[in-house]
Amino acid sequence: MPSINPWTEIPLKDYETHMEHSDVAQAQLLNRLTRDYLIKHKPDAALFLGISGGNGLEHIDPGISRVCGVDINQSYLDIAQNRFNIKLPQLELFQANIETSTDSFIRADFIWAALILEYVNIDRGFRFISHNCKENCVLILTIQSNNGATSVSNTGITSLQSVKGIFREVEDPILIQIATNSQFTLIDRIESELPNGKSFITYEFRRSIK
Repeated sequence: MPSINPWTEIPLKDYETHMEHSDVAQAQLLNRLTRDYLIKHKPDAALFLGISGGNGLEHIDPGISRVCGVDINQSYLDIAQNRFNIKLPQLELFQANIETSTDSFIRADFIWAALILEYVNIDRGFRFISHNCKENCVLILTIQSNNGATSVSNTGITSLQSVKGIFREVEDPILIQIATNSQFTLIDRIESELPNGKSFITYEFRRSIK
């Protein structure tokens, strides 16, 4: 992995423009998924990994006790704070690399992690998750399945091409095994198709500490 993580150098405007592009439409799908799982689980203490600019936070119940967000890019966190500091004054944002951090920012009952595990060591990612969740925590993971397409679609946003070097497709049985080893039980798994032939696979886990 390069010494400088490319995610720290991509402007948020570039990232959001790419994700919202009609040929990609990933931002729109992630927003709907965030809304649906928040409605389903009604968390009291939520953690969002790779929060970027806060896509989907508008669906959080303002009465929630705690909302934490983590991202490797401090400028993303600054923008998210500016966008949501009025609606969600309880929002706490932390700059951290979940691959190397052992910090515990929150004991969450709901963790949302979309398009994160493709860019980190999965075992280390689950180590971070385990440090920030409590028993019976719900973990929602969304990963990208390229289905033979390139990992980063061509939308004319050249800065996004830099993350190709660290993208790794996540294999379903390996993910489930690592989750099981971290005391997470698979509850559900859905696949959502995208306009460019790729798809998102969303896993719903629940932690049960024995």
